[in-house]
Amino acid sequence: MMAYIVLDFGGSLVKGAIVEPYRESRHAPKIVQRFSVPSRVTSFSQWFDLFDPIFAQFEREYSINGIAISACGAVDVEQGLVFGGSLLRYILDVNVKALFAERYHLPVEVENDACCAALCEYRYGQNYDSDHFCLVVIGSGVGGAVIADGKLVKGHHLYTGEFGYSILGFENGAPQIVSELASTRGLIKQAAKALKRPRSELDGKKVFELYRAGDETALNVVQCWIGYLATALFNLQYTVDPGVIILGGAISQQPLLIPLLNAELEKYRQAMPYCHIVPKIVAAKYGNDANLIGAVEHFQLMRQG
Repeated sequence: MMAYIVLDFGGSLVKGAIVEPYRESRHAPKIVQRFSVPSRVTSFSQWFDLFDPIFAQFEREYSINGIAISACGAVDVEQGLVFGGSLLRYILDVNVKALFAERYHLPVEVENDACCAALCEYRYGQNYDSDHFCLVVIGSGVGGAVIADGKLVKGHHLYTGEFGYSILGFENGAPQIVSELASTRGLIKQAAKALKRPRSELDGKKVFELYRAGDETALNVVQCWIGYLATALFNLQYTVDPGVIILGGAISQQPLLIPLLNAELEKYRQAMPYCHIVPKIVAAKYGNDANLIGAVEHFQLMRQG
């Protein structure tokens, strides 16, 4: 059966998979094998040294049809260039598409990670009853993607969806942006400071456990953080006007997250009755697999065109 090697370049790891599409296109492609490769290297040459043996094994075991890449950073999909917004310096301003194609003699396509996730959710996610939606990924920062009329919106500079740069306020003259305040990293930072605990002892799950246990400090921290995130989503609703806002990232699976956001947004509606549109917020269906599945969707769309 036809298969793809899919690579999701993240800040510390490249999450990889062998993905096989179903014959019936309405079904999401199947992840049949997973692997990972460190991404914190200084050059592609070093990274290829790690990946080459893995590729050789897969070439023996599967009928590989191509390589689909999901990358952090702005991506020019036609040229295969990654630039801006990536923590991986060696990937920037490099024709990733040509580099992989030349080395492995396979068709290659590359797209931004959040755009891949949005393509996955649009094609295979829940019935959102809208061709206009925003995907907001909450993690070490806040990023995302916009789908309008069923297609990705990239923008003039290819930065559509970089919601994390939005300014929520100022502190001592310095801008406080969404990625600092409303990300999971921001929640952990705020909780560690308030609880007087090292950040290494906390993650998003632990902070919400303390919240559910009734820890007064955690209650205050989470409610403040919810305010930051709700404000960002409210602004997004009235800027882009999506039919639905889909939340991605591990923290999006917290059962309390969306009810807390809805309660906060209801306060805004009551305070501003002229703002009659209430954001519809749902959790992403495919979670951390959305980047991998969406990368294959992007590959197929590019090859159809």
